[in-house]
Amino acid sequence: MTRSAREVVELYNLVVWNQRDFALAEELMGHTVVRHEVGEAITLTHDQAVQRIIDHWEMFEAVRFDLNLVVAGDDGEHVAIVYQSPMTLKDGTETTIGSMEIFRVLDGRIVEVWNCGYKQGVWA
Repeated sequence: MTRSAREVVELYNLVVWNQRDFALAEELMGHTVVRHEVGEAITLTHDQAVQRIIDHWEMFEAVRFDLNLVVAGDDGEHVAIVYQSPMTLKDGTETTIGSMEIFRVLDGRIVEVWNCGYKQGVWA
């Protein structure tokens, strides 16, 4: 049975990222993943998308995604999240960032992500 788009996005954030479950990342990332930002879009292969997560984790001692809001679209493909992420760098520096992302999920795999950037701090 294929996971719902919401389940995929929640697993991606709460298990892949929060628990460093890179094997689950292998299951959840699409054959390609298009990462949209304002002014550009980058297409990653499956392996690059998984490696991106591993590489980001290498910078941190701890990372946690707290999902303040999750909204699943009626189309069964799109899920929007509002998150904040407390993190500790390898040198002990602690910070928190917040942002919003929109995911597109097909057949149980993330195939697109829209992110306009993040800002340091927590949601007010």
